[in-house]
Amino acid sequence: MFHITNGDFLANDLNKTSIEGEIIVCREALVSGNLKADSLEEFWKIRAQSIAEDYNVSPESYYEKSVSEFEKILNIPEGSEVNLWFEDDLFCHVNLWFCVSLLSRIKNLKLYRIFPIKDIENHWKGFSDSDNSDLEESLESKVLLSENDIELAENLWKAYQNNDISSLKQLSENQSDCFHFLNEVIDAYININPEDFIKNQIEFGFTDFDSVFKKFQEELGIFGFGDLQVKKIFEKVINEK
Repeated sequence: MFHITNGDFLANDLNKTSIEGEIIVCREALVSGNLKADSLEEFWKIRAQSIAEDYNVSPESYYEKSVSEFEKILNIPEGSEVNLWFEDDLFCHVNLWFCVSLLSRIKNLKLYRIFPIKDIENHWKGFSDSDNSDLEESLESKVLLSENDIELAENLWKAYQNNDISSLKQLSENQSDCFHFLNEVIDAYININPEDFIKNQIEFGFTDFDSVFKKFQEELGIFGFGDLQVKKIFEKVINEK
């Protein structure tokens, strides 16, 4: 059994539970940056350069910390069970689509989507407030990906990778028990500009980053951006003033 988590925070939480299986961490932010490549080898090079520019991380560090985890995914044995621990926001969805596209190369896998326990007040918090029993309950409620779900994820990734808005719109109409809020997430990606939102917050008087980040999380949680993503946009807006 394998578990793929979106980031180290959740991986650390899973390690504290009684849940068995090898944990692999998806350490990426595929929601932004250059994605176009004709091969995986070229893709790693492009992403290493993009991450270096956006987050001041050396290409060597990217290969060591990120590519090594994706190689673990590609080396999962045929016939294994793989649990995909991803939330419903855009950030997680894009990473999930990519991971499924890698896993689709391996025969006879049983892929399951693991969802956070629902928080009615703020759905986009995801796993952040989950304790051990919540995580164990999430695993018990896992949802099997059908062949159609896997094909949908592959097509969503290709469309996003190529910024094919028309295809994304069409694909967002698919109903799937494995991809919740698909229509809303893709609609937000197409129609909401985070940079414009941050510009408006600054014009409203929220000039410090902490205040802007708080407002972003409150109103645009659907994007799933962390402080690194929002700060990059915030600094760009400030430098353009």
